[in-house]
This record gives sequence, C-alpha cells and structure tokens, in this order.
Amino acid sequence: MAATKDQRKLLNRCVMNEIPVFVLTGTDRCAMAALRAYAEAARQMGCTEAFVEDLECNVLPDFRDFQAQEPEKVKLPD
Repeated sequence: MAATKDQRKLLNRCVMNEIPVFVLTGTDRCAMAALRAYAEAARQMGCTEAFVEDLECNVLPDFRDFQAQEPEKVKLPD
C-alpha cells in the first residue's frame, strides 16, 4: 500500500483543521469506479501528471489488489 502514509497525513491534516474530507476504503465495492472517475477528472482539469500517475500506479492498484485478494470483505456501502 504505497500511498497509505501520505493519505494518513492528509486525513489527519483535514480533521485537525476542520476541512471536509471524503474517505474511500478497499472494502467499498464502488471505490474503483469512483477512483477511476476521479483520476479522469483530475487529468481533464489539469492536475499534474505526477498526481494522476500516483493515482493510477499506486492508489488504484492498491484498491484493485485488495479487492481481488479479499473479495469476501468487499461490499456495497451502507
């Protein structure tokens, strides 16, 4: 899980500064579709290639691998 440390820092910074934050987990069956759409929107809106590449090469594979390895834990959010 390559990006976990940075994600934790971001989450903590948002919580500490009362900034709204939205979290997706590997157990969320909708997460892959949401992440793909986000990556595409990030590219279209001009985010850096490094940012989009991190999504596509680290975050998306982490979610994909988790869901493939632990399918019994993946469900629709409630």
